Amino acid sequence: MIKDNIKNAALYEAVHPAFPAAFAFLKEAIAHPKEVGRYELTDGAFAFVQSYDGKSADQCKIEAHKKFIDIQCVVSGKEFFGVADLSTQTLYEDKFDEKDVAFYHGEVDLLTLRDGDFVIVFPDDAHRPQQGDGSRIEKIVVKVPMI
Repeated sequence: MIKDNIKNAALYEAVHPAFPAAFAFLKEAIAHPKEVGRYELTDGAFAFVQSYDGKSADQCKIEAHKKFIDIQCVVSGKEFFGVADLSTQTLYEDKFDEKDVAFYHGEVDLLTLRDGDFVIVFPDDAHRPQQGDGSRIEKIVVKVPMI
């Protein structure tokens, strides 16, 4: 798991061949907001532009993916993003084959994400997005295929 701000995105572009395009999309979408929806990028990557009200912890699910790395970037608002090592979680719903996601029970550590902050979560990272204080969160999730 990596947490940083979009102003430091260049530090991570060499991690994956699709990361330069992913971060270019994020920077463009922050500068010129995009409509909610799905956007196709290069190298099999795609992005979801989202807008929602932050939820309480008990309304949020802990999840993980096998086929994709997530770059989750808050455009505006404040999100409490839960993270944990996947090995510390207990699986309760496996949808890896259908949707590349599984859901877990367990404890997470909370990171606070504000305007321009992002997290990169890999397949060994369980994560619980969308927690907040009820206020609006504008966010982009870029899905980057594992190599």
